[in-house]
Amino acid sequence: MKLYGYWRSTSTWRVRIGLQLKRLDYEYAPVNLLEGAQHRDEYRGINPAGTVPLLEVEEGGRTVRLAQSL
Repeated sequence: MKLYGYWRSTSTWRVRIGLQLKRLDYEYAPVNLLEGAQHRDEYRGINPAGTVPLLEVEEGGRTVRLAQSL
């Protein structure tokens, strides 16, 4: 499980809190919004909306990406 997020994002903090309460292991991948990392091709390939947080889960041999809904 991999969590893409920005350290100042309250949404990212809520996801981190939820994962820790459930005692789920995850890798944290920082996305620096101040540097515009959310607009780079590498991140847009993972999340076309360019939003944080994004939770990436490997499930049944496939990758499922859960993004924040508006």
